[in-house]
Amino acid sequence: MKISDANLKIILDSRGKETLEAELRTDKFSALTSVPSGKSRGAHEAFVLEPKLALEKFEDIKPQILSREFNSQEEFDNFLIQLDGTPNKQNLGTNLILALSLAFARLMAKTENLELFQYVQSIGHITNSPITQPPHPIFNVINGGAHATHPQSKLDFQEFQIIPEVKDFGMALGLGQEFYRKLKEFLENKFGKENILLGDEAGFSCSFKNNEGAIEILAELIKKYNYPLRIGLDAAATQFYKENNYIIGGKNYSAEELKIFYLKLIESYKILSIEDPFYEEAFDDFSILSHVIVPENVKVITDDLTTTNPERLQTAVDKKAGNTILIKPNQIGTLTETLKVVKMAYEANWQVVISHRSGETMDDFIADLAVAINAWGLKAGAPAAPERMVKYERIIKIAAKD
Repeated sequence: MKISDANLKIILDSRGKETLEAELRTDKFSALTSVPSGKSRGAHEAFVLEPKLALEKFEDIKPQILSREFNSQEEFDNFLIQLDGTPNKQNLGTNLILALSLAFARLMAKTENLELFQYVQSIGHITNSPITQPPHPIFNVINGGAHATHPQSKLDFQEFQIIPEVKDFGMALGLGQEFYRKLKEFLENKFGKENILLGDEAGFSCSFKNNEGAIEILAELIKKYNYPLRIGLDAAATQFYKENNYIIGGKNYSAEELKIFYLKLIESYKILSIEDPFYEEAFDDFSILSHVIVPENVKVITDDLTTTNPERLQTAVDKKAGNTILIKPNQIGTLTETLKVVKMAYEANWQVVISHRSGETMDDFIADLAVAINAWGLKAGAPAAPERMVKYERIIKIAAKD
């Protein structure tokens, strides 16, 4: 495929921060892609270039993009990686590289007259994916930690999620939206309307006193309305790890004490998944927790631990430090690299959750990605803000095509 024109511009994400939008053209088609940005970033994520500098870098490489033909996604992505020439995308930046990589994927899908998810499926070569239904939507309905916006929030954990246990995605989305409304009413009655803010991912941020109080509210509403929902947590423990201890509610916890705390929460509230329960280098602590709760079929999700990185994932697999990996394409930089990490996870009998970032755009690429790889879950925030809803609604559109 010969790219006839390429453009890049700066747009604002859902937090009002600058990010990138790329457009690629052939003589017949054009494709537009924007990339998100994260506030809570793992130390091992690929490098993010300041957007204005990315524009300058793009002008340097644009002539090389336009001067040659590309026969495949892998060829284009490897071309970008070679242009960058660094181990961690420090020259061009993962944001610039990913914007171009995903725009190329959209362009190839149009050229081949395929839906985007069909194109991604065709190049992924993932044959042993265990899921045959739409992904479970993972709704982040209460925002804590780095994503909290209320000045009096005392939530150490970053996300308090609800996960529908129904097969129909449209029904799951409807359940999420209904629960979100009920939760809003409950919180307004408890804290007062003027004290209810929205966090970075459109979940509610209030003056919660502790993590368990927020979990208790979710459990109470689920029980009251008999919703087929389970609770998920993203602890993002690196955020409250200091000097070999975890500080929760002003109290110091050792890794062993924190493990016991998690096990009590899991048992008391039938927690379905827990993401990043320990510090991002604590492979052994992840492993100990995973070993204990495997019989309960709880998902131990690695994000900051693995950062969509093949070397980090291999270490996690070898140490049995989880059973599910969170996949964020902008942690690694290209679609090709993302798909290789997904394939590695499946070969290790892990499950996969595709994820957004806290600073999102109206781009819905990750929805097609989730369907293409038969992901267990899609994590795109609360079922409310437009930049979150566009991902969930794209799943429904895809399902309607079957």
